[in-house]
Amino acid sequence: MDRNENTLLNHLDKPLRFLGVHKDEACVLMVPLVGGLFLGWILSGFCCGIGLLSLLRTLKAKNEGTSLMHAMYWHLPTPRKLLKMKTPSHIREYVG
Repeated sequence: MDRNENTLLNHLDKPLRFLGVHKDEACVLMVPLVGGLFLGWILSGFCCGIGLLSLLRTLKAKNEGTSLMHAMYWHLPTPRKLLKMKTPSHIREYVG
């Protein structure tokens, strides 16, 4: 048997790609491009989209994307009802 027994698991772990980009990367590329189309600055929107795409890929490559998740956790707004009791920011994890 030449088939790898982990073929299905390897396929499931890979996120969906369209034309070589993930869906979050496609959004980062398309939003400035569409904004540039509406404002009449098509080339500037495309250049900003390419720059943001390279920045996103750099951030995702650093620590397998965990630095990006931590930045989103601390800087993006969250619903107030998400946590019943506020956790102090100096506590990283509870033991026990």
